[in-house]
Amino acid sequence: MNITLEPLDSNNWLKVCELSVSEEQKQVFAVPNVYWIGISRYEEHTDLFAIKCGEEYAGLIGGGLDEDGISGYINPLMIDERYQRQGIAAATMRLMMDELIGKYHVPCIHINHRKENHAAARLYERFGFLVYSETEKELCRSYRVDYEKGRQLT
Repeated sequence: MNITLEPLDSNNWLKVCELSVSEEQKQVFAVPNVYWIGISRYEEHTDLFAIKCGEEYAGLIGGGLDEDGISGYINPLMIDERYQRQGIAAATMRLMMDELIGKYHVPCIHINHRKENHAAARLYERFGFLVYSETEKELCRSYRVDYEKGRQLT
């Protein structure tokens, strides 16, 4: 399986907007991709990428420097319902983490998810993201990069 990240641009944004999670998952991941595209352009400093599986668009991921100017963050991570349970989210996480580590040399990467999103929790735990705080609805996780041990993910 060839998973790649393609910077979101005028050639692919509409295709990414057509992607969606299942109706059941919309209870947990209710925000459509067009919202993330809008907010990234006007409110956040987020680099958005189309997730490609071969030549097909399979999802959306974003990330960048956190508000502290030091840490990285990943938000959103969305895999279209047709491409779930194929290892695409895990491959995408590796690519995005490598992007943040390589581009910004961050000491840690943050990611949040809804408490009821158990699939996200399992994925992030596999990568070593530990819970550092929580809100009523979300768990806030952090991955510590160990540069001394060469802890790059590629």
